Amino acid sequence: MTTSNALVAGLCVVWMGVGAVACGKPDAPAEKNEGHSGEAGGHQEGLVRLSAEQIRAAAISTAKAELRAEVSLHEATAQIEAAGDRQARVGSRIAGRIVGLRAGVGDRVARGATLAVIDSPELGRAKADYISAMALERVAREGAERERKLFERKISSEKDWREAEAAAIKAAADKDAAENRLHALGTPDAELARVRREAHYSSTLAVPAPISGVVVERSATLGQMVEPAEALFLLMDLSQVWILVDVYERDIAQVHPGQNVRVKVTALGTEEFTGKVHSVGSVIETKTRTAKVRIVLPNPNGALRPGMFATVVFEGSTAGPGKQAVFVPSEAVQRDGDKHLVFVQKGPTEFQAREVVVGHESEGWLEIEKGISAGETVVTTGSFVLKSELKKGELGEGDEH
Repeated sequence: MTTSNALVAGLCVVWMGVGAVACGKPDAPAEKNEGHSGEAGGHQEGLVRLSAEQIRAAAISTAKAELRAEVSLHEATAQIEAAGDRQARVGSRIAGRIVGLRAGVGDRVARGATLAVIDSPELGRAKADYISAMALERVAREGAERERKLFERKISSEKDWREAEAAAIKAAADKDAAENRLHALGTPDAELARVRREAHYSSTLAVPAPISGVVVERSATLGQMVEPAEALFLLMDLSQVWILVDVYERDIAQVHPGQNVRVKVTALGTEEFTGKVHSVGSVIETKTRTAKVRIVLPNPNGALRPGMFATVVFEGSTAGPGKQAVFVPSEAVQRDGDKHLVFVQKGPTEFQAREVVVGHESEGWLEIEKGISAGETVVTTGSFVLKSELKKGELGEGDEH
C-alpha cells in the first residue's frame, strides 16, 4: 500500500467513528429524555408537565389527601328521577292528520283530558260502515219479526221465518263487528252513543291523556301526519319521584325494602324530605361492585324535579366503626372510561395521573380505597385540564409509533 492510500484509509476510519458516535444507539435514550426535561405539556408514564403560564391559565389549585372516619351506607349522594311507572308516551291509535292541539310542554293535565285531535279518513269510513250496519240490522230484525207473525197466522211458511231470523242474526253480528272496530280505533262509548242517536259521524278523534301529570315533551305540530307507532307527548306524574342509589356490596346487608330515608336536596336548601326504600337490586355490577337501591319519595307539591342532586341518609344504618380512610375533594377525581383518575403534584410544574378505586362520597369528599396515600397533594380545580393534556400526550406517542 502506498503512503497516500494509507492516509485515505485512515481518514475514512476516523470519519466512520465520528458518525457512529453522532448517530449510534447509545445516544438515543438521552435524546428522548431531552424531549421531556421540563417542556410545557410534556408527559411520561402518566406524568404531565406544564409551564408556569399554563398553570396560571388553568387556575390549578391543590389540596391534601386526608385521613377521615370511613363513610359507609349511612349517607350517600344520588340524583332524583321520574318514577318509571308514572310516565306515559302518548300517540294516536289511528293514522291521520293533527287538526287540533290542546296541551303544550309544562301544562298539567288530568287523566282523560284531550291532548290533540286527529282527523282520520280510516275512522270516517269505520263510522260510516257502523251506521250502515245499524240500518241493515234494524231492517233485518223487522223482516224477521214480520215473518214470525205471518208464520204464527199460518200465512207464511216456517222456512221463510227461519231464513229471515238467520239474516237478522247475521246483520246483528255485522253491526257488532263494526262497533268493535270503532272501539279498537279508540272511539269512546260516549261518541258511539252519539253516532247511534244522531246517525251522523265525523272523522275526528281526540287523543286523551292516559294519566294525570305534566307534559314534559311534545313533538306534535298542527297539520302533521301521524302513524300509530309515533309518540306525540311524554307525560310524567311527578306526585311521586324515585332516587336510585348505588350501594356497595359490603353495605347491602344494611339496607332493606321499607327502610326509612331522609333526603336533602342541594337546590332546596335545608328542607328535608322523607321516603322509603322500595327495592334493592338483585344484581351486583361487576365493574363498580354496587347494586341499585330504589327509593320512593312523595312529592305532592312538585318541589322535587328530575335531575336534582340529593343527599340520602339511611335510617338504622351505621357510619362505620370509626375506621380511618383516605379522602380527597370530589372535584379531584376525574372519570376516564371505566377508570377514575387523580392527579398528584410531584413538583412545582409536574403532575402524575394515578388510577384510583373510589368509595363513598360525603359532604364534598370522596373516599379513596386504593391509589392515594394520606398527605399527598392532589389537584382539585384544573384536574380536567391535566386530563386533557395527558390525553394529548398519549395521542402524540401513538403517532410517533
